[in-house]
Amino acid sequence: MSDLHSSIEALKSVWDALQPLAPEDEQRLWQKLRLEWNYHSNHIEGNTLTYGETALLLLHGQTHGNHALREYLEMNAHDVGIKHLRSLAADKLRMLGAGDIRDLNRIILKEPYWKPTQTPDGHPTRVEVIPGKYKTLPNSVITATGEIFEYASPVEVPARMQALVDWLSQAIESKGLHVLEIAAKLHHDFVLIHPFDDGNGRVARMLVNYLLLHTGYPPVIIPSGEKSAYLGALRLADAGDLTPLVEFLGKQLERSLKLGIRAGKGENIGEPGDVEKQVALFVRSEKARREESEELLGLLVETSFQPFIAELQRKLESLKPLFSKFRVTMGDGAGKVFKSSTPIPATTWLQIPSRQLLMTFQFREYQGATTPAFSYKTLVAIHFPPGKYTITHDEEVLVIKLYCEPLLSEEIDQLTERILTKSFRAIRQKAGTLG
Repeated sequence: MSDLHSSIEALKSVWDALQPLAPEDEQRLWQKLRLEWNYHSNHIEGNTLTYGETALLLLHGQTHGNHALREYLEMNAHDVGIKHLRSLAADKLRMLGAGDIRDLNRIILKEPYWKPTQTPDGHPTRVEVIPGKYKTLPNSVITATGEIFEYASPVEVPARMQALVDWLSQAIESKGLHVLEIAAKLHHDFVLIHPFDDGNGRVARMLVNYLLLHTGYPPVIIPSGEKSAYLGALRLADAGDLTPLVEFLGKQLERSLKLGIRAGKGENIGEPGDVEKQVALFVRSEKARREESEELLGLLVETSFQPFIAELQRKLESLKPLFSKFRVTMGDGAGKVFKSSTPIPATTWLQIPSRQLLMTFQFREYQGATTPAFSYKTLVAIHFPPGKYTITHDEEVLVIKLYCEPLLSEEIDQLTERILTKSFRAIRQKAGTLG
């Protein structure tokens, strides 16, 4: 645990030194965190919108897919809840109150509705969920062993919620516990109370992020793909062991801090495992599939082109030690040159008249035993005429896709591995070492 704390504190020092972030870096970091937070927290609770549909809804106000209206509404409402939470966390002169937590539940649930449930003796019934109102009937859950786990009774809720926010205020002010320990206990204690008829999981994750934002950290994203590990850590906390939950949250906080640091340094914040590279970019009709869409191209740049370029550079740089010089140049083929050290913004891509990006990787003066020394150059190009895009390597076509078809993370890895393999083979042939 001490290693985890040390890692978090070291990253936090770097994060603090970067504050305040440049407005453009803050904006792109927050957009990524906001979309992931909305998508994953709702997906854990059963919302079926994909990440691409979530981005289309929250960034462009467009719906796509055959989903229940309720799912679109709850995604929008959760986004409003995050915005409200940020304003609460930004106020350093007051601490979160029990009324604020009820407000968060009211915002994310939006309107009253009926929810199926059962009576204490097991008979089916239903309860009216009133957003922001504490539960009036007992609630429970059946554990993995078949036992019934009872949460706090309705009569206990007001006092226990007040005790929870009082404890949180004292824990932050006293600084006696590490922020991860406060976060784990806050999350678990809230779940044990289970104060609302619905929305408890989403509010619990919001409370963790309130704590982090209020104390100067970026928010954590609990991936829906790690739901089993997340729930397993909560079950161990039920048994009295908070350590797995602390470690689980610590892992997510390390990831958020590293992401924030890269953003603060102006670096690419795309990641090989990002869900945004694993989902489709959507359009509303077959006509839109055939025609150019600036919105689709902009999303495609952020979710596919930028991560592809970053991963390609990373892999080809592994060949650098073989040469005395290595240079990457990026241009539009018509004289315009771009910096290779920073991601090219989506707005810049939209302004390239030639509708292509040419990347030249130059390796000069081979340092092996070959005499005389030789150089090697390879060219990767992204062509994006209206409606579709093509990726080529030394004029060999690797990919042809529509704008609405992004590069998945597996494809990015395969494409860049293929380019590296071909380049490595060419270098070995020049060096005479290919048997």
